[in-house]
Amino acid sequence: MLIIDRGNLSLKQYEETEPPYRLPDNLDVFSWSVPFLSEKVLNMLSNLVKKGATDLPDAPGDSIDMEKVLNSDDVDEKVKRQLIIKGKVSSVAKMTRMFATLREESEMLLQIKNISPDGKLPRGLLLEGKPAIKNGKTNIKTLNNV
Repeated sequence: MLIIDRGNLSLKQYEETEPPYRLPDNLDVFSWSVPFLSEKVLNMLSNLVKKGATDLPDAPGDSIDMEKVLNSDDVDEKVKRQLIIKGKVSSVAKMTRMFATLREESEMLLQIKNISPDGKLPRGLLLEGKPAIKNGKTNIKTLNNV
């Protein structure tokens, strides 16, 4: 290290020491901790939202057109609020599944990104889980071979 102090120039050397702990695969702290932290924050958020949504009616979320229901005048405010909370619960659950899949299958996802023609993951692959990821890798390999 070069130190300049009041016109004096001095050189200070440090010996390299072994770090006390190495992360798996020599990852840097941010690459290792950000997916972990985001998954934990989503788990906490999911638990909070589920706790508040325990009294919601059990209606299938996919069969209801949320925009149509929320914009209509004949639905009372309580039902609208319940539908909004139900939408938030499903969004948080999807994000939690995506981050869990990303953490568990990161190596396979990197391979898929490397062999795909545009360098991106196919749309919806993270939500579909492990079987779709393994299937996606074989599909992209066969497409590249053709």
